[in-house]
Amino acid sequence: MQCKKVTATRDQLLNPTAAEWSKITGEALKMDATPLANQPSEYIKASRDAKQIGKVKNLMVQAVHNGTDVFFRLTWEDANKNTEITDNNVFPDGCGILIPLSGGDPPIDEMGSKEFPVNAWFWRADLKDVPHNTVARGLGSTVFSKKCAIQTKSQWGQGAWAVVFARPLVVAEDKEESVQLAPGKAVKIGFAVWEGSNGERGGIKSFSKEWRELTLEA
Repeated sequence: MQCKKVTATRDQLLNPTAAEWSKITGEALKMDATPLANQPSEYIKASRDAKQIGKVKNLMVQAVHNGTDVFFRLTWEDANKNTEITDNNVFPDGCGILIPLSGGDPPIDEMGSKEFPVNAWFWRADLKDVPHNTVARGLGSTVFSKKCAIQTKSQWGQGAWAVVFARPLVVAEDKEESVQLAPGKAVKIGFAVWEGSNGERGGIKSFSKEWRELTLEA
């Protein structure tokens, strides 16, 4: 997966419908259901049907940077705009980005490990474009950072979501909880989507089953 270098500004690229995004080639990813056996909650294991997990099957990802900030635009079809918890089985839509925090080859389907933690960027439709930065060291270990250098902008229309994540390449003041990026370098990356109308939340979601290599153009 390529992260092209562009000259557009942060404000321009944060707009999910900006003309700049029409010039960026995306990569279509096939999404899989997270393994029910990997869920840390016994209640979830007992109450969910593995065949009904992972409603979103396809995700389009575009990635660019402008030498200072990196941007990801995630788009997927979703006939139902879910922005709040409205019932016991209806939750907000969401999406996320996963990157190894300190290199290595952490298990993507187990949210990293003690030896190889992962950094996740998380957006949810009910948070009004207030994203979260998180760190995980295995199943059920996700911790939300007190500080977050990420920005998001989202747009739902014509049966689809478009969500843009933006973050400085380097977050020097938070090296323990934020992966550091640089032009000319490559990192592993993964993605997740939650379909709220399908009762997806927490570890119940669609995800990219294998790490992709993201190369930031120098």
